[in-house]
Amino acid sequence: MARPFERPAIVVALVNAIVVYLLPLAFAAAVSLFAPLRNGTTVVGVDPDRARVWSTRIQSIAAYLMFLAPFAMAAAWRTFVHARRWLEHGSYGLLGILEGALCGLAGAVLVLLPASIMKPTQAPPYLIAYGGLAAILGLAVGVVLWVTGTIAVRLVPRDA
Repeated sequence: MARPFERPAIVVALVNAIVVYLLPLAFAAAVSLFAPLRNGTTVVGVDPDRARVWSTRIQSIAAYLMFLAPFAMAAAWRTFVHARRWLEHGSYGLLGILEGALCGLAGAVLVLLPASIMKPTQAPPYLIAYGGLAAILGLAVGVVLWVTGTIAVRLVPRDA
């Protein structure tokens, strides 16, 4: 039988995993909302190959989900740990914000790793710049996840 604190922690972990998947889409929507309108021309009467269009869409969605899966799983796992700790002991889990920065840094280092191995003397400036930017972005995502996790853990009813 599960402990009484596990059900709310699981719900909060799932909420944060979904937030990790939705944050890039929200960012893209905000950017496209404020992007200048293009004066492009449209061709009327052209019907592209629907199978190719849908195949491209499905491949894009699958690539998006696969790219974010490790980050969503890490966010869900760590949210579960922090939420359960908060429910049992009352600690707030501010360490999770720093873990978000660490995940951002780790993602940037993994992307830059092949080039860093090939040219190790040229790598440090890129690792510092892109790693620092990714850590700052991860810190911002960590704050968003902390806020959503705190709201969700307060809204989910606890079992007696």
